Amino acid sequence: MTRRILPLVVMALVSAGVGAQGPKSIPPQQRGELYKRNRPVIERLVAKTVESSKAPNNPVTRAKTYYDLLLDFNKELRDARSAGDDARVKELSGHLVTLLDRGLGPTLKKAHEEMGGPERTEDENYQKVRDDLIAQVDALLGVVDDPGAKKSLDDARTGLKQRVKSKPKE
Repeated sequence: MTRRILPLVVMALVSAGVGAQGPKSIPPQQRGELYKRNRPVIERLVAKTVESSKAPNNPVTRAKTYYDLLLDFNKELRDARSAGDDARVKELSGHLVTLLDRGLGPTLKKAHEEMGGPERTEDENYQKVRDDLIAQVDALLGVVDDPGAKKSLDDARTGLKQRVKSKPKE
């Protein structure tokens, strides 16, 4: 009987502790204003995502589309920080995390898988794309304060610094 009750009590205590923290959301009026200011960035993000999807079998071309997006985020985050707009910085950082974790990260993983393996020679085109992306990730690391965004950027940098190998020319 005690074995059945103890887990329920522990779950109830954890649930009560988590529920007592309360949500940390942005008020609807401020969220609408943020959307207006972030709309151009979101539209460019969607356009580049569509462009990237047109090359589903070419991970290098797909990875290259992220350069402009990272450049946009760098500029917008710098502008928001210099204006003292913490809410916008937070929202842009959230979009950046999504872009890195759901876009660039899986694209890099696919590039690693499709381009061969450690026994092959590195593709020069990918090497240039990788170097450009690393430069943008490093620049963004100097701009963001959000721990989640920093972790995603570090993960992206680690993925980029891995040596991607391509199939030898026959």
